[in-house]
Amino acid sequence: MSWTAGPDPGARPDPAVLAAEAGRLVAGAERRIAIPPSVARQHLLRVVRDLSFELRTEQLSLLEAVRGSTLGGVTLSAARVPVVLRIGLEADDTGSRVTVVLADRWSGRMGRNWGLTSVYVQLFESVLGAVDGVLGRLDPAGAAAFPGWWRQTGPGDVAIMQNAASLANRAGAVLSRQASRLLDGDSPTQRRAAVSRAGTETFAFETPQAVAEVPAELADGMLMVGALIASRPGDMPPNLVAQVQSLVFRVEEHLASAAAPGAVPVARFAVEPADVPVVTFLHQQARLRSMLPVRNLRTCTTCRLEKVTNPDLERMQERTRRTRELATGLSAVVTPYVLAGRLAQLNGKGPSFACPRCQGMDADETVVTYCQRCGDRRAETALRTCAKCRFDFRGLLAGEQLWQPRRTAPPSPNPPPAVLPPSPTDPPLPAAAPVPALAGPPPLPTPPLPLPVPPAVPAPAVTRPVDPEAEQWPRPPGYQPA
Repeated sequence: MSWTAGPDPGARPDPAVLAAEAGRLVAGAERRIAIPPSVARQHLLRVVRDLSFELRTEQLSLLEAVRGSTLGGVTLSAARVPVVLRIGLEADDTGSRVTVVLADRWSGRMGRNWGLTSVYVQLFESVLGAVDGVLGRLDPAGAAAFPGWWRQTGPGDVAIMQNAASLANRAGAVLSRQASRLLDGDSPTQRRAAVSRAGTETFAFETPQAVAEVPAELADGMLMVGALIASRPGDMPPNLVAQVQSLVFRVEEHLASAAAPGAVPVARFAVEPADVPVVTFLHQQARLRSMLPVRNLRTCTTCRLEKVTNPDLERMQERTRRTRELATGLSAVVTPYVLAGRLAQLNGKGPSFACPRCQGMDADETVVTYCQRCGDRRAETALRTCAKCRFDFRGLLAGEQLWQPRRTAPPSPNPPPAVLPPSPTDPPLPAAAPVPALAGPPPLPTPPLPLPVPPAVPAPAVTRPVDPEAEQWPRPPGYQPA
């Protein structure tokens, strides 16, 4: 695959993307494959890791990752210049629609073409080629119809800066060998949650009859559980997985469109009555995950060795390491240049995973927990009962009510009509004389009582078939089975 050369309508970029990345070097592509989004997402995550990108946002419909740094971009090397990668996933009639966007991450938006265009074009080609490679293996028939890549990189490098870029690349190669830790990229940051990033404290799911309000952190947990179920459904019925995936997609689209002018407030999301069991299920699983111990299970992609890690412990160890190195650097009087080097070295902590058996540095990561009764490790995405001791995890949430009826204002009673008191100056009216009662006709005879009617025999009740898949959903309070 190469850059588009003609007016190919399939290779035209989205105007909204160009407007958002105005002044930057940007490139991308759009692909349609006959593969479900959950399957494509797993393979794209592997590509992101293989290209040494660091995930910033990991949602069901969006993957955002970064690579390189401003300091590393001094060498003008394609492996070190700052770049951001956004991959959008959307369900299509025939499978999935995948959009890929790459853009530079320099703080300013001027002078991109001064020696950087050729570097970024090379970077864009390598990343887009890797993405097309994995999508082509998933859908070889669809890969034959892939349109060309699009890019917006300006007129190119300034001639005098091309030589400067070449010299900088050669100097950077020598410098990187001597000070690789100084030129490493930014440290991995915690993946930001979509609801919390929107700046709201609570998130509400609304139906015409009820409302479910959850904290923003718990709403992020619900989206995370939905993404886990879509990626690893296990033995869950396909219909239930499809409902979860559809709801998560719609919530993520709602959060993404909340920044547009005149959009619906991000703190509220309208759902259909059929989505009530899905919201209840995701809330139940997110609450269980928040109550149970969380561990990361990393499986080496080379030898399949499993390693369980504690994210809280890793965070504490990293904080201790940074504090110790910073204190060591400030303990002596140093020049500003050396001090800047010390601060830059805080980011170079090495690979996040190293297999103790084969020394592999790539691993598949998932979330696991442990049974509160027998201590058995549970790796399924939907927690129900422990397979070893039959402990019911859902019993930990007994008595919690998620859905509350809508609050309606009570109707104001009509005020009684005001009675005007009589004027003190007016004389009282004389009372009317009583009218004598007239003799009426004689009373009519009482009609005979009707004969008693025997009670109707009720028709036998028709037994409705029970849907075994629908019975697996947790029901909201007050639910009456049909």
